[in-house]
Amino acid sequence: EMEELRTAFSKLRKLFVRGIFVEFDISWTTAFLVAAPSIEMLHIEVWEHTCDVGEARPASYHDRRNPRWEMHLDSSSENRLLKELEFAGFKSLEQQFTFIRYMLEQSPNLQKIVLRDEEQCDDCDALKVPRPSRFPRKEDEQEMVVKRIRDGMFSPEIIFYEHMTYLTTSTMNNLQVTLSSLEITNEARR
Repeated sequence: EMEELRTAFSKLRKLFVRGIFVEFDISWTTAFLVAAPSIEMLHIEVWEHTCDVGEARPASYHDRRNPRWEMHLDSSSENRLLKELEFAGFKSLEQQFTFIRYMLEQSPNLQKIVLRDEEQCDDCDALKVPRPSRFPRKEDEQEMVVKRIRDGMFSPEIIFYEHMTYLTTSTMNNLQVTLSSLEITNEARR
């Protein structure tokens, strides 16, 4: 499998890995450091949507499977070109800290880490089930995260972004209708 990935990803500069369920081990994504030695920006998105759990979960969704790859990474798995790591859905979980520290160890030129809150989802909001966030919002929480990531050994810039908004198709359609109405109104004023 790794040889096929190397062939396909050998010149890849940016890679987005989205939709990883929050309870899954994300260490398997480090295989991309080996498979794509030219990656400069890696975006990882984990998620935990209320609308995707139990009875609320659409029947068309497949069962979740936690990828299990045997990884034998050594110093040859360094990625000297990776400059930016973006982690969407960051929740200050131990496995997430472990992943970020590993990325720093294997990517000596990693200069910037962007930590984003999980997406807001209209479908989850419609269920009216409270979703407590574990994203570090307060300054002291963010300082603790920075210390845990850097641990006196690394010095990447660490940026925190709170809410990202995920719009459903119906919301996008409503937004387009609203924008179209605004355009018509502006045309009428001319």
